[in-house]
Amino acid sequence: MLTLPPNTDLLDIGAGEGALVREWRQHSTGRGEGIDPGSGAGIHRGVAEALPYMAGAFDVALLVRTLAHLPDAGAALREAWRVLRPGGQLVLATHDADHLRATWHALGRPADDGGPEQNLRAALIQAGHTALRLDVRVPIRVTAADARELVGTYGLSIGVNEHRFPVQDTAHLAVYVAYKTG
Repeated sequence: MLTLPPNTDLLDIGAGEGALVREWRQHSTGRGEGIDPGSGAGIHRGVAEALPYMAGAFDVALLVRTLAHLPDAGAALREAWRVLRPGGQLVLATHDADHLRATWHALGRPADDGGPEQNLRAALIQAGHTALRLDVRVPIRVTAADARELVGTYGLSIGVNEHRFPVQDTAHLAVYVAYKTG
């Protein structure tokens, strides 16, 4: 389980609008920083492949549902590793193959083939990092309105059959934690 002391200095790479960083700042005494190409309020504009921080500046570097969207995952991992202090944690998360499987089935599309997680594992291996894998599964109920929003976020033009919803499904993240020694 990932447990962080309240004085942890945390960097969220691919922070988006910065919700996680804002939450961290409210509930910790450590520094919370975020970086994203399209920065939100309190988030620095920048890219994962060239972090504007000194080496050893953070206790934790997060890439949550980010690595698969980057042009150079290897460079992003090297940069995240560089900004970690000895004993720091690199935390990566992506959707697992069974994420929203019932929803995709109800939409008449195949579920994810596990590509994002396979790519994340390959990037970790190529970078030479050994990581502990954790699974986060949350049962959810997906309505037709939720399905329409999901389809929109993927930029797909799929009709949502109201009669197939709601569905009971699972939100599933595969989380990898690598520890920087020395």
